[in-house]
Amino acid sequence: MNNKKITYIFGGGRKKKIEYSGEFAKDMFYGYFGLNEKYDVQIFETVKADYKIYKLLAKLLNKLTGLGFHFENSLKKQDKKNIFESNEIFFGNQQILFSLFYLCPKLNRKKINVNVFAMGIVSGKKNLFTKILLRYLFKYIQRVIFISEAEYESAKERFPNFKDLFFYNPFGVDSKFWNKTLIDKNDENNYILFIGNDLNRDYEFLLKLIEEMPDLRFKIISNRIGKNDFDFKNAELINGDWHSKEITDSKIREYYSSAFLTIIPLKNSIQPSGQSVCLQSMLCETPVLISETEGFWNPNNLINKEHLYIQKTDIKLWKETIYNLFQNKNQMMKIQQNAKKLVLSKYTVQNFTKKLDDILNN
Repeated sequence: MNNKKITYIFGGGRKKKIEYSGEFAKDMFYGYFGLNEKYDVQIFETVKADYKIYKLLAKLLNKLTGLGFHFENSLKKQDKKNIFESNEIFFGNQQILFSLFYLCPKLNRKKINVNVFAMGIVSGKKNLFTKILLRYLFKYIQRVIFISEAEYESAKERFPNFKDLFFYNPFGVDSKFWNKTLIDKNDENNYILFIGNDLNRDYEFLLKLIEEMPDLRFKIISNRIGKNDFDFKNAELINGDWHSKEITDSKIREYYSSAFLTIIPLKNSIQPSGQSVCLQSMLCETPVLISETEGFWNPNNLINKEHLYIQKTDIKLWKETIYNLFQNKNQMMKIQQNAKKLVLSKYTVQNFTKKLDDILNN
């Protein structure tokens, strides 16, 4: 084993997954599984530091920049001490980096590389203050790893002086886990599936779509929609998220496998929202309908009507697309085959981990 020591800092949920006795997907570990076979790799998870001053500061910076600052993430005292024994630090996203940025100057002085997985780091307001702030942050970061090609290209265009810090590594899903697994044959191809909790999902559009299509059945998995706002006879709401014990990855796999279609309505953003759900659904052989957005992560490889369906977030257009799909099962079968083949060739955990290792040793 190489003597390089790598520390991942995540917001929570990974250690529980690892300790879980059942089967789980390895998508959201961003190369931990794979690198841990070659290097000394550890995971630290943040704890909540519930100080009012942090919330006020985050609120102010969010208003000024739109970058989604969260300062309530902290580390246990021992973990904070132990990270300085590492060679490489990976922050799981920019929000965790923002919370723990005060550690970065000391990490730099100790020649410890600071890396961050970027998921919207350049999606904020395009004002002078935001630009100056990001330039300051980038001075203390050795690698910014984008999982979206669109965001990567945008970052290079906006911050050309820092382009040598920027790397693109396509997000990969666990191809050994995500596959078609039917449990209840009565449920097969019997509903339209929505899964998601991030703020770039268009929940208002989703509810309107359900209302406008009373003859179709929907299954919604989210904790962003209150039961008081959800009064539909044609839809089932299941509260849950990635950290939920109630809904396991295996159960999510069943939902994908049994669905007729997975829908991902999004607000326009450079952030690569919906990526994991899209790729997981494709491996489970369920076609995807997703919003056309500025941040669609890889438009050169994922082609509309060849691998998935991409549509402007317009109720009339989405209704037409969905009803047309019900009338054209042969086309959907071709899409299913193309999509799975593409994911297996370009968007797997194995591909992601190999490229991440190459980036580390570049």
